[in-house]
This record gives sequence, C-alpha cells and structure tokens, in this order.
Amino acid sequence: MNFSFVVLMFFIQIASASLLKHEVSLPRYKEFEYSDVCETMGSKNAILISPKSLSELECLNKSYPLIDFCLKKFPVDKTLTRGYVDQEKKKVICEMSDSVMLSVSCDARDLKYCFIPKKGCELLRKIYANRLETAHYSMLEKNLNCYFSKPIGESLNEI
Repeated sequence: MNFSFVVLMFFIQIASASLLKHEVSLPRYKEFEYSDVCETMGSKNAILISPKSLSELECLNKSYPLIDFCLKKFPVDKTLTRGYVDQEKKKVICEMSDSVMLSVSCDARDLKYCFIPKKGCELLRKIYANRLETAHYSMLEKNLNCYFSKPIGESLNEI
C-alpha cells in the first residue's frame, strides 16, 4: 500500500472528526484533472502528481493549495467556496455555493476556533466558504456555528 495514501486516509479521518455539520446550499461543482491544476499553477509536464491533503495537490514535490487554483480559474465568481480533492474520481473539485453552514465541535483539535467565535468563523470561512461573507456566528453548548452567504443585496436583485 502506498505510504502517501495511508497518510492521506489518516488526515481525512482527523479532518472530519470535529466538523459536525457542513451544509452547502445550491452547490455547483467544476471538475478538473490533476494535470490541469499543475499546468495552471506553473508546473508544466509534471510527471509525479498526487494529493498532499484534501486541499492541496503536489506536482513534482511542489505543493499548491487548491483554493488558489480555483481562484485563478474563476476570478470573478463571488460564490466560490473551496477547492478539494475528490479521491474517488481522482479529480480536483472547485465548489460554488450561495451559502454554507458549519458546526464545529470545540474539542482539543479545534478549540482554537472557539475562543473568539467571530475570529474562528472567519478562519473557517477561508477554508470552507472562501468568497462568501460571515453572516452569522454563535456558540451553542460546545459547538461553534457559522453561517456564510453572498454579500447582502447581491442575492436580492439577481436575475
């Protein structure tokens, strides 16, 4: 079994451990080949390409955050939320959405997000809802809840 695959599977289990809820409204997905990401990010003809994590791709020992790739591909899309690896399809996905709702358990791993809820949601926004705005945040019991949406006014007058 490939060592990087084992590490990736371990990362996936840890990464999803304290994310209690991740709801995306009206999601739209654009799929890309790994090689497209490498070429777009400047690694032409990369032979060794593999996911470094769910949000990074490695092209010839150089890592690229997938959100940076998606930001390049969709420079004006205000609903771009995140870029990630779909391991089953072996593709990179750029996700767009009108809103994202997250609930994070304030356990030892993600406690840093919970000390100052507004700041915690802003940090999570950069991961899960990149171009959306933080519309609401709250602490309920030991969970941080964040709601992200398009800027106010943009969703009211769209055709």
